[in-house]
Amino acid sequence: MRKKVKYLFKVMALIMILSMILPTGLSVSQTKVFASTPVYFTDVKETDWFYKDVMELIRRGLISGYPDKTFRPNAQIRVNEFTKILVSTIDNNIKTSPNAHWAEGYINKAKELGIIKNGEFSDYNRYITRGEMARMIVLAGERVKDKGLSLDVPENYKEYSYLITDYSTLDHNSQDTALKIFTSGIISGFPDGTIGFNKNATRAEACTILMRFLEKNQRKIPQLPIDLSNTLSVREFTTQLLKAIGKEATMEYAYEKGYVRSSAEYPSYEKPILRREAALTMARIMDELTNMPALFTSGDNDLFIQGYTLNHRLQPYMINKLINDIGTEYFTLINWENYRGHIKDIRMITPNYQKEMVTLYLAGIIDVNENKELRPYDFLTKEEAQEWINKCKEYSSLSSDEVLSKLAVNIRKLEEKPMPEVEKPSNAEIWRSTSPYVNKRLYEYPLKLDKEKYSMFNFYNTEITTDTLKEYKLVNELYFNNRYTVDYRTLDVQSKYYSPYGGGISGIGDYKTRVLFYHNPGHPVNSYVDEKGNKRKIEDMIFADEALKQEIEKYKKYKVVSQAELITDESLGYINMVDFMVRATLRIIYYPPTDPVFLKEQGLEAGKWYEKDILIDMVYSVDGVREFKKRWEFSPINYTKHYDLSSFRPMEYLK
Repeated sequence: MRKKVKYLFKVMALIMILSMILPTGLSVSQTKVFASTPVYFTDVKETDWFYKDVMELIRRGLISGYPDKTFRPNAQIRVNEFTKILVSTIDNNIKTSPNAHWAEGYINKAKELGIIKNGEFSDYNRYITRGEMARMIVLAGERVKDKGLSLDVPENYKEYSYLITDYSTLDHNSQDTALKIFTSGIISGFPDGTIGFNKNATRAEACTILMRFLEKNQRKIPQLPIDLSNTLSVREFTTQLLKAIGKEATMEYAYEKGYVRSSAEYPSYEKPILRREAALTMARIMDELTNMPALFTSGDNDLFIQGYTLNHRLQPYMINKLINDIGTEYFTLINWENYRGHIKDIRMITPNYQKEMVTLYLAGIIDVNENKELRPYDFLTKEEAQEWINKCKEYSSLSSDEVLSKLAVNIRKLEEKPMPEVEKPSNAEIWRSTSPYVNKRLYEYPLKLDKEKYSMFNFYNTEITTDTLKEYKLVNELYFNNRYTVDYRTLDVQSKYYSPYGGGISGIGDYKTRVLFYHNPGHPVNSYVDEKGNKRKIEDMIFADEALKQEIEKYKKYKVVSQAELITDESLGYINMVDFMVRATLRIIYYPPTDPVFLKEQGLEAGKWYEKDILIDMVYSVDGVREFKKRWEFSPINYTKHYDLSSFRPMEYLK
C-alpha cells in the first residue's frame, strides 16, 4: 500500500511540473518553490555566460525548460512570456480565470503597476525587443521600490552617454531608458559598446537581465574612465549661456550667430568644454552685447576699454566709432597686450584664444586661480561655468551704452605688465624670432640635413617672405587640426573649409573631404597628376588615397575620440629644395570611449593632454605619383623615426 501511495505522489508531482510548462517552454510558478533536485539541459553548459542565471531562475521556480531537456537559450522571448516572469518577481499571487488567456492576469497586473501602458502592445505574442524589456524593468524599478527592486541609478547617469556607442541613434525617451538601465548595471550592452535596443531579446539575455534586477550584487556597474561629473559639454555650456541671456538655446543658433566654432573643430559638441573654448564663446557674445566688434575678440584692433570720465555720455551711434579711436573723451582706451604679464600661464594661451581670455579677465568676468593662472587647457567645472554665466547675464538686459558703462566700472585696475621675455634657444642667431607659444627646444633640434647637397636650396627663414611663411603655417595648422580632431561617430559631419592658396578656395565637406583638401590645399601645381598618375583639372582638388581610408577604419575600430592642436610658428619653417619643412609640437587629448588598449599601447590615458615634437615635410610642389604618395608617409599616431623628434610626454606648461 505504501508503495502505491509513493507511486501516486510521484505521478501527481510530475503532472504539476508539466502543467507549469507553457506552450513556448517558458513558465513562471504561482509560488516561489525552490527546486532541490538539479536540472540539466542538453544545450546549457557550465561554461556558458548565462549558466548561473538560468539555473538560479530554474531553482526559484520562475522559469522552466522544454520537455526534450533543452532550454533553447538563443531562442527569442515573447512579450507575454517576459511580462509573466517580471510580474511574478513582484507579485506571486496573480490569479487568472479558467476561460482567460494564460497571461491575461499578468498583463493586467503590469498595467496596474504602470509597467505597461494601455495600447503599448497590439500583439503580446510577438517577440520583445531589448529596448522594450529595458523600459519595463526601469518602470518596475521606479514603481516597486518598497519591494527592494530599485535600480539605484546614479545622479550623474546622463554623463555616461559616451559609453553607449549607438546612443545617438535612439529617440529621446529611449536614450533616457538606456542610460538608466546601463548605469544601474542591469544591461551592459555588447562588446562593441552598442546597447542594441532594436534587437529582439533572447531567453538567455532575459535570464541574465532579470537576475541582475533581482540581485544587486550581480549587477555590472559601469565605470567612467575619467571623472567628468563636474564638467559641462560644449553643448551644455553654450545652451545654458544662451538661455541665461535670453537667446535661442540651440547649437544651430549659436553656430549661425558665430558664437561657437564649427563642429569639425571639436570632436563633437558633446565633449567636455575647455576653459579657453568657453571663454571664446563668451567673448563673442560680449562683443554683441557691447555692439563693439572685436572689443573682446581677436579682430582688426588691439584696443580695450579701461574706464570712463565723469562726463561719459556715449551714444549707441558712437559705439562703432570708438574702435577707430574716436570718443576718447569718454573712455580710456588701452592696448590689452600690455597687461598680459599679470597672467602667469599666458604663454600657454595661443593667439587664437588669447585676447578673449585676457579681456574677459580684465573685465572681471573670468578669474585666475591662486597661482594667477587662467588654465586654458583645463576643463571648465560646473561651478566655474555658473559664475561665468551669471556675470555675463548681468549685461544681457542692458543697452549697449549701459553695458559699456557697467563694464567700465568692473574693469580691473591694473598697471601695465607686458608678457615676460621669451627664453632664447642656444642657436637663436639663425632664426628671425622665437615664438612665446612654443618650447625653445623646437629651435634647438639638429636640422639633420645634408648641407653640402642642399647648400644652394637650404634657405632659412631669413630668406623666405613673411607672407609665404604665414600661409604655410596656417596650412599646417588646418591640416593637422582637421586630421587629428576626430570622433569616430561623427566622421560624416559637414563643415566649412578654405584654402589660403588659389584665390581662397572654400567649400563644405565631411571629415575625409576636409582632410584631403588640406593634404592638397588648392595649390594649382598640385592638380596636374593624381595618385594613379591621371591628370586632373585645377578645380578638381580632392584626391582619394588608401592611407586615409585605413586611418578612418582604425578610428572606428578603436572608437577614437580625440582633439588635436598643432603648435608652431613661421620662424620654425624653412625650405629644403622643393619641400617645405616645419618643426612643430602636436598636442592631443583623447576622450572616452577611446579604446583603453589602444591608448595603453602608446602610454597614454584618456582625459589628459599630451604632446610630441615633430618635423613636418609637406611637399609644396607635387607633380607626380611619388611626390603625392610621399605626403602620406607621416602620421602622428603611427610615427616614423624620420619625423619623430621626441616621444609622447604629458603636456608641458611653458614658464
